[in-house]
Amino acid sequence: MSIYEKNLNFFEKKFPDMRKTLEAVPGGKCKTEKAKNGSLTLVYSHNDTPYYLHSKFDPRAESAKIIANKNTDASHIVVLGLGLGYHLEKILETKNRLSRVLLIEPEWEIIKHSLETLDWEKLSKRNDFDYAFGNNFNDIIGKVHSFINIITFDTLEFIELPSETRILGPFFAKARELVENEIKTTLYDFSTRLAESYMLPRNVLKNLQWILKTRPVTRLKNCFPGTPGFIVSAGPSLDKNVLHLKKIRGRALLIAVDTALKPLLKRSLQPHFTAMGDPSYKNYLHLQGTENDLEHFIAAEAGIAHRVFEDFHDKIFTLSVGKPVVRLIEENSEPVGELEAWGSVISIALELAVHMGLNPVVFVGQDFAFTDTRNHCRGTSWEDSKLEYTSDLDQLQRFEKQSIGGNKKVVETHDIHGNKTFTSDRLRLYKNYLARMTEKYPHIRFINATEGGIFSEIPHMPLYDVIKRFVYGRPVIDFSRVRQLPLLDKKENIKKLRTFFNIKIAFFKDYLGKVNRLLQTMEAVDAFTGETVLPLLNEAEGIKDYLYAVPQNGEIVEMWSVSPIYHFLRKFRQIEHRQLDDAYFKENIKLYITYFRNIKPVIEDIVDRFKESAETLAIFPVLC
Repeated sequence: MSIYEKNLNFFEKKFPDMRKTLEAVPGGKCKTEKAKNGSLTLVYSHNDTPYYLHSKFDPRAESAKIIANKNTDASHIVVLGLGLGYHLEKILETKNRLSRVLLIEPEWEIIKHSLETLDWEKLSKRNDFDYAFGNNFNDIIGKVHSFINIITFDTLEFIELPSETRILGPFFAKARELVENEIKTTLYDFSTRLAESYMLPRNVLKNLQWILKTRPVTRLKNCFPGTPGFIVSAGPSLDKNVLHLKKIRGRALLIAVDTALKPLLKRSLQPHFTAMGDPSYKNYLHLQGTENDLEHFIAAEAGIAHRVFEDFHDKIFTLSVGKPVVRLIEENSEPVGELEAWGSVISIALELAVHMGLNPVVFVGQDFAFTDTRNHCRGTSWEDSKLEYTSDLDQLQRFEKQSIGGNKKVVETHDIHGNKTFTSDRLRLYKNYLARMTEKYPHIRFINATEGGIFSEIPHMPLYDVIKRFVYGRPVIDFSRVRQLPLLDKKENIKKLRTFFNIKIAFFKDYLGKVNRLLQTMEAVDAFTGETVLPLLNEAEGIKDYLYAVPQNGEIVEMWSVSPIYHFLRKFRQIEHRQLDDAYFKENIKLYITYFRNIKPVIEDIVDRFKESAETLAIFPVLC
């Protein structure tokens, strides 16, 4: 049986859809030829011109040259272009043992010809290799999520098959940009998790007594089908057209992101909803002092700052963005409703608009750029805080320009009109994520009425023209039914929630006792030999794994702080293959001591917070 037939049989058994796709490839673009040394080479026809994707003399020797100056020790390697796979084989042979490899190949005919040279059954069994086939960029993004390993990530290396990337340059350039952005997004999300250790789960539990008195966002599902929706952000361009929003006169729904609330209120504009998702206290400042001015509702993630729930709980629709601690509460009560969100609160606002059935959805003040060398529009809480020190608006603007101009992460680009502007990597990540979100809803018309900035992925139109076209002549929205939606009625679930917390308190107290006893023993070790240390290391590993015997318990610890297990695994990867001598055993003991010392205060805090929650629930009927 030829290697081609063997590969087809493998795909038939394991990936039948793949075999069907390969058999359906029409052919005509590619053909194989024999090189001078007898190996196969591949000829690709592009615009009626034949191009050799490999050497006509010795393709395997050529593959060594392709990777000669590449970092095959990088923790993550992305291969752009497959050809017949000679360079891929060389990469997999020479790379670091821990390196992960992702292959991207858009042409199915090239993939089909690779069945003549590569053992795809062997490749598919590797846990350090994956591939994204075809020209669907969403498939590539999906593969990146499984490709990236946060624990081992260090460096990213792209290795191209030069002959193929010269022909299919635009595709590979876009693929490369997507991979880089998705990895940046993943790393940024993880660094945020590390930075928000303790904050978010603490906030949720502190908010619990108030959450039970709010409305769940599930109640808003398809409340306003076909109603135009305007999502208002606090980008610098908002100053140019914000007053046009007064022409809406209640005939469309306004959703403000938290930073845009005060700028709207200062212009006597009341949005119907304000979206909030950041757990830090500074985001409360966007609402601070507006308690008597608000005539609308707040769509608030359950983990935001406690003061928001305390001051505005009668106006809140509570939502989840998939945080595990909120899921635990929902499992022991009832759903509040999950909306997708990442990075910027604008994603919560968009999901809320879709959730309510709004169409079209119009973005206003969404620059994703430092338009006119400014951070925000006028009237934000950021500006208020600066005006406490100076009442000179010119001085404030100079400070704003200096803060942007001195930021090394600011990059020059062009806005939607082709004019020069400035943005940052983070703002572009937010923009790219929002653009992908809009692609998920082809039935909804999205319009950018910002009149500035870099959000070019959707059609843009002046705000006044949007209002004339989609709002004028519509009836005024009956918003009274929103005020009549029932609150979360969870009184019957209080007992269930209290039982849940008490069971977890008992487990973590017991686990804390195991940790304390183990630390006492490990800290007393003075002879680092296999005979002395191995039984203790086995016990330590057993206690570490015991936390995950019930996955939910490990999940609770990691939602509090992923830092202990992350740093343990990073360090363990560095020493796990060292020689088993006294130095190795000593390093291992130190590693476990550090891990359990770091995890101990986390568990102590979980016990304290769960106790507080159980006690609060015990008097919940009084609070109501």
